[in-house]
Amino acid sequence: MKNGDTAGKNRGRILFLLLSSMMTMMGGAAVAPSLPGISATFSTYPESVIAMIITLPPLAIVLTGWCIGIICDRVGKVKPLMISLAFFALFGSSGVYLSSLEMILVGRAMLGVAIAGIMTTTNALIAAYYTGPERAKVIGYQTAGMGIGAIVLETSGGYLASIDWRAAFYIYLIALLFIPGILWTMKEPEQIERSSQKTGTEFENASVSSIHWGHIALIYLATFSVMLIFYMIPTKLPYLLQASGITSTIISGVLLGIAGFSQGFSALSCSRFNARFSRQIILALGFSLMAIGALIIGTMPDLAFLIGGLILTGIGMGFIITMLIGWLGDLSPVHRYGTAFGLFSMFLYLGQFMSGFVAQPLIDFGGSYGALFVYSGLYSIVLAAVFAFFAIGPKVLAKSGKNPVDS
Repeated sequence: MKNGDTAGKNRGRILFLLLSSMMTMMGGAAVAPSLPGISATFSTYPESVIAMIITLPPLAIVLTGWCIGIICDRVGKVKPLMISLAFFALFGSSGVYLSSLEMILVGRAMLGVAIAGIMTTTNALIAAYYTGPERAKVIGYQTAGMGIGAIVLETSGGYLASIDWRAAFYIYLIALLFIPGILWTMKEPEQIERSSQKTGTEFENASVSSIHWGHIALIYLATFSVMLIFYMIPTKLPYLLQASGITSTIISGVLLGIAGFSQGFSALSCSRFNARFSRQIILALGFSLMAIGALIIGTMPDLAFLIGGLILTGIGMGFIITMLIGWLGDLSPVHRYGTAFGLFSMFLYLGQFMSGFVAQPLIDFGGSYGALFVYSGLYSIVLAAVFAFFAIGPKVLAKSGKNPVDS
């Protein structure tokens, strides 16, 4: 920890950083079980438009994430976090009080702006408040909290959707409960950042010219890819379940949460793997697990196999996201954390947004929702192979004199 706050306040600060981080993952998925009900209400709209309930927030994040990051570098991070949580509650719950699909979609776009603010500020604050092993531990807690929160929030969304599809939108109001805690436990780390620029580690003192741009580009590419794959679950799993004869929105919500719960479990254990293996090995393992999980979901739609596939997918996701956030925090200079994590948010949610557009042609080509998950599994295998190659690159490429990506 970089400041002299009391242990109690530090625990509270971690708690509210984790609670805020949860909101970023349930931004769209919380209402995913409501999609069939929304489709029935607005039956004149095609499925691709209804899917924008889930995919439009990521588009707004893609368009605003970098700008929000720059703003945070200039004006601070704590106040933007509180404002973003307030907007998250206001616009996230818009499905409760708006009657037209067009206006609901506008609300979903504004929700995306709020999510961009939350994700950028929470990641930047963790990177600014903590260093070294403590930072890695908190990132593990963060990823775990996001996953565990997913099963609670998405299950709640499934239950509320069983009452009425509009009721699921009430879940967004929970963000209002976190603002007082943030006001009490956090202070702007501006002075911390200025001090660390003089006394920090090699990466914290990095100038623009010394930033490992190739490594950062690889992080952003992996971030885009993992979300492109993972977000097929909340957008298309409910339809796969219906095609398999499982119509309960409660079951749908529970299944969507299982992957998040598994993500939390793997994130907590990620620091142990990080001490023994390179980042590339862990990333290759993560994508391999996601590949196996997606192939199971696509080829074995029975409930027991679906649960197993979702567990494996979530475990892989936990490894990947935890590694990428920690890696980016190590490579980015302290005074550019906002920009670095703003771009991270952009690529993360660009993958989410593009998943909706990629999914439908694959479904049409494969002839079923199951085929979509098979294709996702095959793409995950390719990504696992790429990182496995980088992991063994020092030995393979040593003879040719080329330098692979460092671990």
